[in-house]
Amino acid sequence: MLCNVTIYGSKDAAPVFSQGELNFDNSGFELKYKIGEDRCTLCANGSTITQSRRGGANMDITFSKGKNTVCVLLSGELTGSVPVKTDELKIFKSHSGVEIYIEYYLGGAKINLRLAATVSPKEIK
Repeated sequence: MLCNVTIYGSKDAAPVFSQGELNFDNSGFELKYKIGEDRCTLCANGSTITQSRRGGANMDITFSKGKNTVCVLLSGELTGSVPVKTDELKIFKSHSGVEIYIEYYLGGAKINLRLAATVSPKEIK
């Protein structure tokens, strides 16, 4: 389903807007969108979210509340990882879209991320 994506990061940053494609399945959903020229995919499976970004920035990051995971950074043949600790992970799904709230630490820096994907009205049946 076509959707409008809004991403809120730090308090001082302006929201990021994008068009996207949202598809639901039995265990969660998959959202594809762009940030600038980078292609992004966010997959929710149960209570775990995986986000991938490809383009100028290449990374894969997994969020799971209360667990230690990693952010894998990819640059050509070089790879590296940064520890991730997810303190809060909330997923809200409805027929009109999804909202996600994640509070996490990336290598010691606290980050709050809110993402909303609202299905285009013509897609709601």
